[in-house]
Amino acid sequence: MSVTSSEKRAHRTPSLLVAAIPAVTLIVLLGGGYIAASLPVEPLLIASAVVAGIVAMTLGYTWDEIIGAIAEKIAKTMPAVLILIVVGALIGTWMAGGTIPMLIYYGLKIINPQFLALIALVVTAIVSLCTGTSWGSAGTIGVAFMGVAVGMDANLPMVAGAIVAGAYFGDKLSPLSDTTNIASLATGVNLFTHIRHLMWTTIPAFLTSAVVYLISACSPRAGPYPRRSARSFRPSIRRSTGTCSCWCPSWSSSSAR
Repeated sequence: MSVTSSEKRAHRTPSLLVAAIPAVTLIVLLGGGYIAASLPVEPLLIASAVVAGIVAMTLGYTWDEIIGAIAEKIAKTMPAVLILIVVGALIGTWMAGGTIPMLIYYGLKIINPQFLALIALVVTAIVSLCTGTSWGSAGTIGVAFMGVAVGMDANLPMVAGAIVAGAYFGDKLSPLSDTTNIASLATGVNLFTHIRHLMWTTIPAFLTSAVVYLISACSPRAGPYPRRSARSFRPSIRRSTGTCSCWCPSWSSSSAR
């Protein structure tokens, strides 16, 4: 049985300099082409992939082996890609369906403004854990909390920081997170083993943030936030999110008057 020349080619181990060529090429193309020259990022990524393919061929890999490795990695990262696609649909449906205006409306009625930052931290973390996306959480429940903060004249930077902290807490520890899945796939580590080790840094940071927001809320110097009524905030909600009469009948009746 004859052996083809491609099967005889041995795979050579790259040196540190050769292994760094694709990474350096990617940094140079993105830094010079995308950041400095404002070129489209897609052709730059393709050019970087071509350089990486050439380096792989010089190390003895065939075209079929390179294509097979690409297909294998794409198949492994497909769940993370699907999560990113669903995030856009989630935000759009929440906006179009009136979910975010509803959360703003009832948030103005229910939430104690003094503990708004702490509540935003905890609730955003829960939503992010359930959905596995920091961007989706910040773009849905985070937008609602910022709307509540504006309606209460709260400390907007503090509330925004609480939203981002809660969103990334859930993004790191959720089994549905795209970045968590990609990291475990890239390193060949079990997903839940990876999450368990992430807890050593993520949970202390979350608890520290919660304590800081709690102390800030209970501080005598902080005092209660000035609070506007929900009625005075309705026009700005309608302008920013469209209509919310489907969720808040009292708003539509007042606007009719």
